[in-house]
Amino acid sequence: MNRIIKKAFLGISVICGLASAASVKSPFVTVPWNGYSGAASFTFDDGFYQAKPLSQILEDMPEVKVTFFLTNMGMNLLDYFGPTYAELAKQGHEIGNHTNNHFDLTSITESSLKSEIIDFARDLEQIMGSYGAEVSVTSHALPYSQNNDIVSSVIDDRHFINRSAGGPGKHDWNVEPNWSNVDSKVWYTTPNAEEDFLNSIDASAMVPSWLVLLNHGIADLGEGYITQDLMKEFIQRAVKNNMWVAPFSTVGAYYRAHFTLDTAKAVADGNNLTVTWEMPHKIMPKSIPLKVVINETFVRENFGNNASIYIEQDGKRIYPDEDGIFILEFTSLKATIYGSSKTPDTKPYMVRSDLRTQDDPFSENTTYTLLDAKGRRLGNITEFKVPDFMPKGPYIIISKTPGFAAKVKKVIH
Repeated sequence: MNRIIKKAFLGISVICGLASAASVKSPFVTVPWNGYSGAASFTFDDGFYQAKPLSQILEDMPEVKVTFFLTNMGMNLLDYFGPTYAELAKQGHEIGNHTNNHFDLTSITESSLKSEIIDFARDLEQIMGSYGAEVSVTSHALPYSQNNDIVSSVIDDRHFINRSAGGPGKHDWNVEPNWSNVDSKVWYTTPNAEEDFLNSIDASAMVPSWLVLLNHGIADLGEGYITQDLMKEFIQRAVKNNMWVAPFSTVGAYYRAHFTLDTAKAVADGNNLTVTWEMPHKIMPKSIPLKVVINETFVRENFGNNASIYIEQDGKRIYPDEDGIFILEFTSLKATIYGSSKTPDTKPYMVRSDLRTQDDPFSENTTYTLLDAKGRRLGNITEFKVPDFMPKGPYIIISKTPGFAAKVKKVIH
């Protein structure tokens, strides 16, 4: 499949600063999916048939990290599995909470819920720690995908994100999900399952989004288990598509943080601008590095034409890379923007052209491409509208204007 957009900002509005105001809009725009063409999180439930085959699969892909949602299944399984998963945690894989006994959580009392969810999150951290792995459990996965308001409330008290299952598992950058019910796509062995999963991976790279995948084990057992060859094929496809293949909490925290940072206001203080924000949840990863750019119009209006800028966080200066990208630590909750003194060595702040954004890009050079709902190219069109002669249904339209990021819309015709 042709890659139409890579590292693109999708439908993010230009943010303009006002130098004369005491408080201005956020200067920051987070780079979607850490600068990759979408994201993919491979999650594994229960702990059976996973550690050894996955280690073999990832021998040639050490940068790939996944999430293991562990449970005792009412049998104290972690007494047996603990050392194995502690070792995987040391390698950078995530350990998440899948409850102590794997009950249908909607069928037990609230006090039992707290034991199953909150107490077990603490137990997981202690068990991993006893084998030398410092683990912070911040995510949860529902047994049997059964949920209600009471269950969600207890989960939310101890985890910033909760994975459910049963839908397409695809999440768009500018659409904030229900963090207590983040959908995932479940593997189940059927004649068309391989093609379906590969299409989902390709579509999530074509229109950059986050694809959450759920597997129950890597073995040639059919039903909810996937073969080692297929699992390797899926991960390799995501990597080949230039997707950010990272744990559920890692991508989820980046995704959730951007809704906060991209709306945090800047306060003028003399010649500087300070942006502060709050954590969107009390339980999140200890470190959440975000790639951000600052709108060039904002820079011109607040620091002048051809200005050079840097950011300061926790007493450290942060300079942009050659593409205009800064890396901020979201958990610091504060960043101050300074204009640099002009010297022969300083360069005006500039953002790489495909990272720029505008509300509704249009020029005589704008092109429009029509795709079906799975991201397959149907042809060029003349405007942001599905032609009347096309069959009714969902479509994707991509507009590209030189000097601006591609803009993507999902439409129902």
